[in-house]
Amino acid sequence: MEKILEKIKNYNQILLYRHIHPDLDAFGSQLGMYWMLKTMFPQKNIVLQGEMNSDLLRLYPSFDIAHINKEPSLAIVLDTANQERIDGDISQCNEVIKIDHHIVVDSYGDINIEIETASSCSEIVSLIFKKLKFQIPIESANALYLGIVGDSNRFLYSSTSIHTFEAASYLIESGIQIEELYQSLYLKKKSDLKITQFIYNTYQEDEGVAWYYLSSEDLKKLNISREQGSNYVNTLANIEEYPIWMAVTQNEAENNYRVSIRSRSITINEVAQLFHGGGHAYASGATLQSLDELYLLVEKLKEKINERKI
Repeated sequence: MEKILEKIKNYNQILLYRHIHPDLDAFGSQLGMYWMLKTMFPQKNIVLQGEMNSDLLRLYPSFDIAHINKEPSLAIVLDTANQERIDGDISQCNEVIKIDHHIVVDSYGDINIEIETASSCSEIVSLIFKKLKFQIPIESANALYLGIVGDSNRFLYSSTSIHTFEAASYLIESGIQIEELYQSLYLKKKSDLKITQFIYNTYQEDEGVAWYYLSSEDLKKLNISREQGSNYVNTLANIEEYPIWMAVTQNEAENNYRVSIRSRSITINEVAQLFHGGGHAYASGATLQSLDELYLLVEKLKEKINERKI
């Protein structure tokens, strides 16, 4: 951990990266690191990298978009398993620190902190700060707590451990208001009822796999973005007959289809990897080039369900 602090002290410019299609943990670890470094080293140029147009950003305070100077840079890449999924170009940096909790497939950093058993990258970052005895700013604590909640599904997933609660305890001690954070995350609007109704009326299922599909026309009709469409994936969760459930949304901008896959005790990340994706054992993402591939994906997931029955 001290090596990370030493590297940070050696550079006046630090670029913070996370993965494409960011979720709560990607933003939580990136922004949690951002506000900590801004507080500890106000003289340094801390630059957020990646697209910053996600609906999830409503959960966080506003932040500055700094510009990259022509001076040596340190990259800190958070919550990103492999280089291909980094949202931004790390080749412009002199050294790279990778902090991640996914299955190790690409140790691309000069320093790699890869803890596969951690519930989230936000958990790892929180415990790094704790070990270094940092006085964490409230903005960082809020972001990191949301990251832990997002990737652990409110501490329900099996990846939750004593270290997860240790990290959460450290963040709570900083003075965060848990009730307010949960309300900001889970409070719904009346329009959500219309979207949920559409999903329940149109979802499909095949031998234990359930999914809903939102075309570009559906997204426009429901007045939501593609990203927001994926966020309803757990509408189909907790149904006994469906151990695997998915959200499939048309990505018109990239001419493909994004899939969010979730499961209850069935490993799905290996299947996701066959379809230009990956992730965690029970929560993964994939990208389809056509809807024809959806039925191939469903068949592979059904095979996983049948393997468990043997």
